[in-house]
Amino acid sequence: MVWKRDVDLVVPLWQGADDLRVAAGAAELARLVPTSTARLHVAVFDGPRHTRDGVRNLDAVADTLQRTRDRLIHRDPHRVLTLGGDCACDIPAVQHLAARHPGLTLYWVDAHADLNTPRTSPSGTAHGMGLRALLGEGHPDITGTPDRPALTPAQIVLVGTRDLDPPERDHISAHGIAHVTPAELAEAPRAVTAARRTGSPAYVHLDLDVCDPADLPAVGVPAPGGPRPAQVARALAAITAHHDLVGVAVCEYAPVLEHDQRHVTALLAALDLTAPG
Repeated sequence: MVWKRDVDLVVPLWQGADDLRVAAGAAELARLVPTSTARLHVAVFDGPRHTRDGVRNLDAVADTLQRTRDRLIHRDPHRVLTLGGDCACDIPAVQHLAARHPGLTLYWVDAHADLNTPRTSPSGTAHGMGLRALLGEGHPDITGTPDRPALTPAQIVLVGTRDLDPPERDHISAHGIAHVTPAELAEAPRAVTAARRTGSPAYVHLDLDVCDPADLPAVGVPAPGGPRPAQVARALAAITAHHDLVGVAVCEYAPVLEHDQRHVTALLAALDLTAPG
């Protein structure tokens, strides 16, 4: 059964990663994922590639995020699929859906926690700040200055995350953010939903770099030591079966790099975005 949603957003944002290769990933994901609903393409305009307030390409990132928010305000969808682009592409979708679905669980399926701020980030790239922005911290041009944070730490589950900067480790520990390590995921992929209420709303942010790059190298920021694609797929299927899935994002795909696309399609199928292959 294909997951039913109200709108697909194709957001080829690349400035958040400062990596043009992931822009092509949004188009390729749109080709791989069929739709029977509205599909909106958010144009991404090239701006000056400079650093402002500690964030690279901040003007272009902020512009794309605001126009995505405007689309969501206009349509007010109940369920959203975002095909990116880099990891900043779905900040507006999570904010929108968290407001519509109180108690939503966000599964951040990603090799990276993306919990930096402009002050702590070693790279200054916005795609490493997305999850922290959803917690209401970071540059206001990224957070969108909401009345309150979209999420609390208790609503977040990091899945397969391993490449962490020291401030991110400290933040995870200080706030008790749930973390399913690659080893735990490999041992029991279906246990990722433990302690989460059956049928409760959930959002899956899938950065394809969660998989070990030996299996799936076509990503923006590969990180060794990850789980196998089949293990990630089983975890995604468990989330889909356990929850009322209200949002999905797939991002950081660099299809120009040589890889076995069957791994990508298997992950999409686990989220009921395509028919099993």
